[in-house]
Order: sequence, then C-alpha cells, then structure tokens
Amino acid sequence: MAVPINSNSVLGGLKSGNAASAEMYGRVNKSLFAQHAGVQKLTAQLSRDQTRLSGLGQLQSALANFQSLTQSLSGTGLQTGATSSSPNVLTALTMTGAKAGTYAIDVQQLAQSQTLLARPQKDKDAPIGSGLPSTIKIEFGSEAGGALTPNGSARSITIDSTNNSLQGMADAFKAAGIDASIVKGSGGFALQLKGPEGAAGSMRISAGGDAAVEKLLAYNPAGLKNLTASSAAQDAVLNIDGKRVTSSSNVITGQIGGTALALAAKGSTKVVVAQETGAIAKNIGNFVDGFNKLSSTLHTLQQGGLKSDPALRQAQDQLTAMIRSNSEALEKAGVTLDKGGSLKIDAKALAAAVQADPNAVGKLFTDGGKGIADKLDAQLGQLLGAGSSIGKEKLSVERSVTTLTGQKTALTGALNAQASNLVARYTEISQGGGANSALPGLPGAGARSLFDFMA
Repeated sequence: MAVPINSNSVLGGLKSGNAASAEMYGRVNKSLFAQHAGVQKLTAQLSRDQTRLSGLGQLQSALANFQSLTQSLSGTGLQTGATSSSPNVLTALTMTGAKAGTYAIDVQQLAQSQTLLARPQKDKDAPIGSGLPSTIKIEFGSEAGGALTPNGSARSITIDSTNNSLQGMADAFKAAGIDASIVKGSGGFALQLKGPEGAAGSMRISAGGDAAVEKLLAYNPAGLKNLTASSAAQDAVLNIDGKRVTSSSNVITGQIGGTALALAAKGSTKVVVAQETGAIAKNIGNFVDGFNKLSSTLHTLQQGGLKSDPALRQAQDQLTAMIRSNSEALEKAGVTLDKGGSLKIDAKALAAAVQADPNAVGKLFTDGGKGIADKLDAQLGQLLGAGSSIGKEKLSVERSVTTLTGQKTALTGALNAQASNLVARYTEISQGGGANSALPGLPGAGARSLFDFMA
C-alpha cells in the first residue's frame, strides 16, 4: 500500500504519464515508503481506540437500560400494573410511586431522528477523492426557517486515505457515536446518517480538505446540501387528560406518577394503573428478560470491542455475584441462575409462591433498599457514576482518540507536503543536464539525478 499522500494532485499526473513520469512516481513513493509504517501504526492504534470507545458506550447504554428496569420494580412498582386499551398506540410500565387511576391519552406525533442520505456510489469499498486528510464536523441543534441553532453538541472525525470509502466513512461516523450505515438501492450504495431522536437532533455537517469528500458529505440547512434529508428531526407530541406534552423521546416519564409510556403510533388510548397481584409475576418476568438481555450484551462485547477490558469484567463480576448471593431466595420464587449465567423462571413455582404470599415475593425484589432490585439499582448507579471505572476509562480513551487523530492528521499532512517537494525537486534536477549538474554533498560525484542514489 502506498503512503497516504495526495496522489491525485501531487503524483496523479506522474503516475498516468510517460515512462519517465511513471519512474518518478515510483521513486517518490519509494522514498516515502519507510515513513508509512508510522501512519500504519497510528491508524491501527486509532482504530483500536475507536472500537473500544464504541464498546464502552454500548456498555454504559446496556447498564443504564437495566437500571431503569430495576428502578421500575422498586416501591409499589412490582405489585402495580398498567394496561393500555390500544397497545398498538402505546404500552405502559409502572415504577416506584405508581398512582392508580385512568388516563386519556392522544398521541399526535412520534419523536424521530433526522435521516440524511449521501449520493449513491457504485462500490462501497472504492476510494473517494485523493486521500487528502479531511476534517468532518457534525453539529447538532434545532432547525427552524431553514437555519440550524446549535445546541453545543458536536462530533469531529478525520477522513483520509485509510478510510475514504463509503464503508470506511460509515465506520468512522459510528466510532464517533453517530448512527451510520450503508444502504443499497437501484443507484448503488449510499451512506446513511441518523441524528439523535428529537427536534434538537438536526445536523449540520462541514468538511474541509479533500474536495470530493466535501462534495459528498457537506450539509447546511441554510446553504449547501450535498446530502438529502429523508426524514426530519421532531419531538413526540401528545395530550394526557387534555394537557399538551412534548418529548425528545418516545419513552415518556414524569407525566403520570410512577408510570412510563412507550409510544408506538399515533392514535388515542386509555391507560389504567391499578394494584394487581398478577403484576408481580409479569414484572418478575420483565426483570429476568432484562437481566438476560444485559448478560448477552456483555458477553458480545467481551468477544468483540471490549475483549479483556477491566471495566467490563468488573461489571460482569459484580452483577453475577449479586445474583448468586441471593440465589436461595430467588429459587423460592422459581427463579434460578444456569451455568451460562442466564436466569430462568419456573412459571408454576413462581405462581405458587405469589399465591401463597405475594407480599413476601414482592419484598424479595423491593424492600426499602434491601430487595434484589433495590441492591442492583444501587450497584448499577456505582458502575455508571462519574467516578466509576467505566467513566474514567471512557474519558481516557476519548483523550487518546483526540491525540491520535491530531498526530495522524499532522503526519499525513507532512507526507503530502514532502511528496510535493520531492516531485518538484526531482523534476528540476532531472531536467537540469550538463556536466555541472552533479548533486553536491551526496555520494557519487557527477551524478545527474537523485534517482541515481535511490536504487
């Protein structure tokens, strides 16, 4: 692989020219090839750190989702149920402090992300542009009247000769925490970008460096739009007992005491929140499903982006230890931990336990901080806290990615400049001629070209 120099603007003409030009192209590349190892090393380090950073983000998200579930079981949440008359419109989940009642809800609009689609390409793996380093800045904010008002959130990535294909760009966006994918259509392969959910998730993308990359990715709601917006960022809008509510997410909390609403479609429904014995078995089933989903995610991360990661290992060990330390009590409710680390429910045993003493089963999970769900909630809070090992590790990796990106950009820029200087110098010397055109200070007096010393 050649060094990542700007071959279109610096060496392109040489590469496609006559035999002498072709030789000059090869000689310049040869003179820079030894330095390419530095670029390769930085690229490998950056790729590892970006993969690790993405994995840590997924770890935090998985732990936070399970913590939300454990919190929903605390207090009265375990023994309270919520039923929607139109589950295709929304479903409801009770949490601690759930208040019995009937609520009329009209969902008028769902929250959604902005989706941007780039111009199709014939090959998702083919290089785009010269490979000249390009800095891509993605800003987020609210769009109104064709203009974006930034909310202070932004991401930056670097596109160069190591990742200037559609697939490489998608990977770079994903490593920066942006939903990116390659979609195939009749026109070929296209890069698709999705912003965060909600009206404040509109994007503005600027690109500096390679003109071809800028032509593909630049997007300004108030100006140049090289990408096509197939969906606009918007908030969810609904009425609850006549009160208008807006949310950046389709999961609504804080509007009905102790009850979360998961919106699925526009329409009207009634939600009934009530104390019910049957809710205990259902919510324990939700707990088991949530724990198993978390365990599966942690196992996948362990096999991939967070292999041998200490923060991941700590999370796995602490959560499993918490379950094992309460295994005898769980067995009384028909819940057991198998050899693979997953929870299983004996439905008959659980039903019998609930029928015999629903309060005792309830206290097993939530009992003023002493239940299993209570303890897991506290443990997850420590794992996700600002001073946690996960938080510290993520901050360290983010700094490393920033440093490596800067080093790589500087090195590839220097190599581009060096290539330009070598081409100019070789051309000047090769065309000099004459007996006095020897190169002073170099071995082989009387040599007529730098090429004489590069074999």
